[in-house]
Amino acid sequence: MFQKQALVIGNDTYQIKPRRTCVNDANDISYALRTIGFLSHCATNLESQTMFSRINRFIQSIEPHAIVVVYFSGLAVQHDGKTYLMPIDNSQISPKNIGSSVYCAEEIIAMLHTKSPRAVILILDCARPYRNLVGETPFFVDGDPMESLQGLAPIRPPPSTIIANSCEVGAQFFGLADNYRNSIYTYHLLRYITTPSIDIDTIFRCVALDVQRSTGGRQRPDRYSNVYETLYLVINPYLKNFTWANTMQPTQSFR
Repeated sequence: MFQKQALVIGNDTYQIKPRRTCVNDANDISYALRTIGFLSHCATNLESQTMFSRINRFIQSIEPHAIVVVYFSGLAVQHDGKTYLMPIDNSQISPKNIGSSVYCAEEIIAMLHTKSPRAVILILDCARPYRNLVGETPFFVDGDPMESLQGLAPIRPPPSTIIANSCEVGAQFFGLADNYRNSIYTYHLLRYITTPSIDIDTIFRCVALDVQRSTGGRQRPDRYSNVYETLYLVINPYLKNFTWANTMQPTQSFR
């Protein structure tokens, strides 16, 4: 029985608006989670059918009382009040078929909770192109925007859920860290996520603060939590006095 399980997805090779760091982000996050005892499944550059299949298989694998992490790096779109995580064959996605072709975050969370996990943690490091790119993004079909609002929709999950967004609801940004490998959000998440004996809410607060500082306030991550216990991803019972790894280093700027 695995008490810590993760699904990590990174999509770069979009048919429209390809990304740069999402596969690196996913590989690095998956490796970091494995180092702290997660059974982590990493999948990259998924088309819609494959993405459906991988998500379904992961949901079916969830053990009762497990801590579950789902991380997605790629493109997402808000439509009809829901947040859809886009596969790489996004040129095929339209308002008519998005509900049957793409999983929304709300569905994933609800299905995970049917497996009675201890907690579900959803991390979305998602880019949303600007509206004026009519004809260049998957979110416009025949010149009509699928959704007039920018950014991602708010998600109202069931109890024992944490949702971390790389930018605040309704906003959009996709900064690149100075290492040219990761997004600015995932770069800072990697600095903290393996730190022992620090609760997950504190980790997300520190990540958000570093991202906000390093982007001059232009990217402000947010999080939602209705987990009322103090939740640790990793604990070192012998560690009494510890310091944050890399916290004395200057934060990375964005590009």
